[in-house]
Amino acid sequence: MSFTPHGIKDMIAQLEGVLSEKTPIRIILDVNGVGYELLIPISTFDKMGEVGSKVKLLTYLHVREDILQLFGFSTLQEKRMFAHLISVAGIGPKLALGILSGRTVGDLTRSIVNGDTANLTQLSGVGKKTAQRILIELRDKLAKEITAGELTPASDELLSNVKVEEAVLALVSLGHNRNTAESILLKVVGAEPDLALDELIKRALQNI
Repeated sequence: MSFTPHGIKDMIAQLEGVLSEKTPIRIILDVNGVGYELLIPISTFDKMGEVGSKVKLLTYLHVREDILQLFGFSTLQEKRMFAHLISVAGIGPKLALGILSGRTVGDLTRSIVNGDTANLTQLSGVGKKTAQRILIELRDKLAKEITAGELTPASDELLSNVKVEEAVLALVSLGHNRNTAESILLKVVGAEPDLALDELIKRALQNI
C-alpha cells in the first residue's frame, strides 16, 4: 500500500501523551509507550507543563524523501501560519519555527498584511529578499483569510487549546471538508470562545 505525500501529512493531526523531555525547541511525548520527538516554537514551549504532565498538541508531519519530521503546536493559528510559511520559496520548517518563535501569530499577520518589510527583517534568519518573498506570497492570502473570518490577528489566544482541532476532526469524520470545517469553527469560536466542545460542534453543524 502506498501513500501520497499529502496523505502521509494528514496521518497524524494531533498527539496526546506524557511529556518525558522538553527544551525550548524540542520535546519528547510518550504516547502509550512510544516516544515521539516534536520540534516546537517558543510560544508552544511557554504553554508546556512540567516533565511528567499530560500534553496534547496539534501536529504537522513534514515529509521529505529522506526524513519524516513532526512539529507540534499549541494552537491552530500557529499550525496554520507554519504551513503558510513553509509554502514560501526558500523557507524551510526550521526557519518557519524560528519566525513563529520571534513573533506572535497576530503580530506576524499584521506585519505581512501591512507590508512591513522592516519588521520582518528583524527576525533571525529573515533577510530583505526573504521578507519580500513572504509579502509577495502571503500578503493577499492572509488578507483574504482575515476578511473571511478565518484568521483573527488581534486574538492569538482565541485558539489556545486543541478544542477547535477536536471539533474539526469530529466534523471531518462526519464527511465534511476539513478547510470548510476549520473556517466555520474559527468564526464560531471568534464569536463565542467559551463554548464547550459538544456545543461548538453543534453550532458549526448549524452553519455548514
